Amino acid sequence: MKKLFLLSFVLLSLFCTTPKKQIKSDLVEQWRGVYLKNQKIGYSFSQIQIIQNYYKITHRFKIKLAMMDNFEEIISNFSGVTDTIFALRRFDFSFSSKKNSFFASGEIKQNQFIIEVNSGGSVKNVSYDVQGPIYPVTILGELAIKKQFIPGREYTAKVFDATVLSIVDTKIKVFDKEKIVIGEKSYNLMKMTISMLGLTTTMWVDNNGISRKEESPPGMTIIEESREQALVQEEAMGKLDILSIFSIPIDTVIVNTRTAKYLKVYITGSDFSGLNITDNYQTILQINPLTLEIKMPDSLPQINLPISGGEEYLNSTLCIQSDNAEIMKTASRIIGQEKDGAKIVQKIMNWVFTNINKRATASLPSALDVLKNREGDCNEHAVLFVALSRAAKIPCQICVGLVYVDGRFYYHAWNKVFLGIWIPVDPTFGQFPVDATHIKFAEGELEEQAKILKIVGEIKIKVLEFR
Repeated sequence: MKKLFLLSFVLLSLFCTTPKKQIKSDLVEQWRGVYLKNQKIGYSFSQIQIIQNYYKITHRFKIKLAMMDNFEEIISNFSGVTDTIFALRRFDFSFSSKKNSFFASGEIKQNQFIIEVNSGGSVKNVSYDVQGPIYPVTILGELAIKKQFIPGREYTAKVFDATVLSIVDTKIKVFDKEKIVIGEKSYNLMKMTISMLGLTTTMWVDNNGISRKEESPPGMTIIEESREQALVQEEAMGKLDILSIFSIPIDTVIVNTRTAKYLKVYITGSDFSGLNITDNYQTILQINPLTLEIKMPDSLPQINLPISGGEEYLNSTLCIQSDNAEIMKTASRIIGQEKDGAKIVQKIMNWVFTNINKRATASLPSALDVLKNREGDCNEHAVLFVALSRAAKIPCQICVGLVYVDGRFYYHAWNKVFLGIWIPVDPTFGQFPVDATHIKFAEGELEEQAKILKIVGEIKIKVLEFR
């Protein structure tokens, strides 16, 4: 199945919006068009309301994309309250598509940031200790002006991004003003770069810190427009197949793909620092060009529960609700009285592979939603598999990277389980262990997965050897 787990991270590009200043008003707003690969895919709307000693921030976007044979219309809403220096006090966030919805809210009180997720009919909370201000990602332009950032210098800030529900260390750099043309008007705007989660966004902001234009990988442009222009749905909207435009063609046909045990490749065109590339089966042979060798095991280890080691990979999280009663009951029903670790993994993998309908989906998936809806692509398969495995006391994690399908490498998500050693497993393809065309670049939840954004649309692959 060709999968774009990347959609979650394309959304990151849509949150660096600041509203257009209107003089002598306590309500300011901005409309902008959203373009991917120079094709319009939607719009964003932002608003700040000044109320006594705090700001109320609203940010909404709507985009339309093709995903294989499906068309997805995605709507996201963020509202937040900050103090007068833009430090976040509380927020509400929602994300919805054709068959999926996601809701989160949070509040900062006495150095505690409490986030609540409502998913699959269940509510889960997590609390973070925080020191110092946390800023919404939507106001970084205004923050730079308010704090009088100096061109040529780099600054750091702790930023909350709702798409990954995490506090992210962010670097902000300010440059001298540049002349740019937007529509038919010429502007002299300060240039800024914002680097977070492996993604660097370039912004051009006015003297109030209002972003007039932004560019970010993979090929995203967000530009100020009138309300009427922003709301125009161009004829091509919904025809941009996001799965295909980020796939990587190669000049080699890999035969017997799903049984391949060995792969050797060159990967060029990007900076691979900070990525989680090496593991038990994936080895870096050379840095420049990046040369990888992937060897899959011929047999599986025999180990009975309880498993010693990897305990931190049994934890329940906001979107991996392994301690939920429904998840635990489903895991228990799947594995029965089985104690052999490899056989438990095989049973869970078979159940997810068989019971989750294969459908390209736009979502920020949680395990409970997938268990309820019983459909999705690799992201949904991977998040449910990890929750069921952890509920069964099998340490498990999510892996992201590339997989070969029909002459191209596509971005993909799968899992790894700890059975004395880590072994990769793919519930989307029903593979344990996976075939050698799985090339891993990161592992973990959304905050870690986002680190591969910097290579999307940049890399080329040459297959040197396979068998």
